[in-house]
Amino acid sequence: MKLTALTLLIGKINHLIDLGKYDEITIEEIYKPINDGKILRYLKEKAGNDIDLSIYLNSKTFNDFESWYAEHLQSLYNAYSGDENRKWSIQNKGLCLLLAWTNEIIQQGSGWVE
Repeated sequence: MKLTALTLLIGKINHLIDLGKYDEITIEEIYKPINDGKILRYLKEKAGNDIDLSIYLNSKTFNDFESWYAEHLQSLYNAYSGDENRKWSIQNKGLCLLLAWTNEIIQQGSGWVE
């Protein structure tokens, strides 16, 4: 179930990147909501009607996905923050980093295999 949630989220993040309206969100700016465990709420606040995260925030469809996702992002932050360019070739855009880290969670397979 979490794999489905992650792949759906990748599509939503990709949509925001494609719009081009959120290019000003930097890597440094994305760190705070990751560390606070509120990245999905941050995205909803920033993007408003451009993103629908209700399946993650207002339902039990994916069983507290928000906390699970935040924990995995925080783990990646602790391991790789400051090294994004070397590891994923990302230097500027926070949404690109979020997309890469969401993909990394899938690649690691940790916790989503049920």
